[in-house]
Amino acid sequence: MVNKLKRLNPQFKNFLKTSSKSAKRFGYNIYLVGGAVRDLLLNRPVFDLDIAVEGDAILLVRQIAKQLNEKFRRHHSFGTATLYHHGHKIDFATARKEIYPYSGSLPKVKKSFLKEDLARRDFSINAMAISLNKKNYGQLIDFYQGRQDLKNRLIRILYPESFLDDSLRILRAVRFQQRFTFKIETKTYAFMKQAIGAGALKWINPHRLRDELILFLDEPNPYRYIKKFYLLERFNFINKRIKLDKEDFKFFIRAQTAIRFYNKLVKNEKKVKYWLIFLTGILLNLSNHEAVEVVAKFGFKKDERSTIISIKKGLDKIKKLDKKLKASAIYKILSGYNQEAIIFFYAYFSRKKIRSNIIFFLKKVSGQKLKIKGKDLQKIGVESSSFMGEMLKEIFYLKLDKNLNTKRQELNEARNIIKKGG
Repeated sequence: MVNKLKRLNPQFKNFLKTSSKSAKRFGYNIYLVGGAVRDLLLNRPVFDLDIAVEGDAILLVRQIAKQLNEKFRRHHSFGTATLYHHGHKIDFATARKEIYPYSGSLPKVKKSFLKEDLARRDFSINAMAISLNKKNYGQLIDFYQGRQDLKNRLIRILYPESFLDDSLRILRAVRFQQRFTFKIETKTYAFMKQAIGAGALKWINPHRLRDELILFLDEPNPYRYIKKFYLLERFNFINKRIKLDKEDFKFFIRAQTAIRFYNKLVKNEKKVKYWLIFLTGILLNLSNHEAVEVVAKFGFKKDERSTIISIKKGLDKIKKLDKKLKASAIYKILSGYNQEAIIFFYAYFSRKKIRSNIIFFLKKVSGQKLKIKGKDLQKIGVESSSFMGEMLKEIFYLKLDKNLNTKRQELNEARNIIKKGG
């Protein structure tokens, strides 16, 4: 595995060497664990690291952070710490065993060693480790046949009660199955269906479910994920009245295409929450009241809640785009919606005129601003602040419709408005 570790980016390689040296000073053993090991074996890119520490992870991270002059966050109850290095998240955790007081609860944690730490993982393919210790640096540690399951392309749990202890693993099983195009091992699938039948997902704290759902819907091309999970559980854990049909699944496919189209069309530094488009599609057949209850129960952020509701309420309004309109009219219809909503509308409506008006808005209208300001209007005799606001709005609409490019053109329109008013 030494050669596999050499594939990591230089920042990661240097970080692991620093961590290894710091751990040796404390007399600790440390190991790269989880998804990074899996992805190295699959020759996939690695973006984040998880490190298990046979010792005090927080004490070790404090020393590493001091040495690298970087900040870190610690979580004493779980013996974990997170350090951000060159924009990457690196999680350290004290090797531990977990005991679930009851199904669906957060586990009680006890310090342990690597073998028991790996035994608490969700699936065998995520239960491997690579030693970062000088005596056996780069050695693969695989107590639970994870490498063999990778070769056989299998998702397999480590013990029968796994889905009952933490039913979020149901969502993860589907996520990993679809991401890697693996098969869920026969017994694992049977245990998963048993947990679903018992309603195990409802035992989980809604906020934990929300976070896992976001990861699920934030995968590239989530159509397959949504379809597979709907066949398994129908999203009953969100709301039993959710029903998806062929048209809904066609929408999810179009949404994937719309997102790719949007990324080519618009260069925007603001991160778009693409998962929100798919979540809205899942919730679309619910009433507005039911959708509000869902987003409140799961604790979605205020802007995420308003996006979902604005889309549901805005569908009739967007139908008005199905004809030839002035630029200002297109602006009035679309300007109140954020990027996620506009992508949703483009995917939802397949009519050519609606889509062309949305494209026109994105390419020609969105982001337009007046070059003149209130002080410029004052110089040509406008004194009333209320009239000034209305006048600026009117000039802005004229700018869109007449394609005004210069400040002089905008001022000329302002003078024309004053003349007409006089």
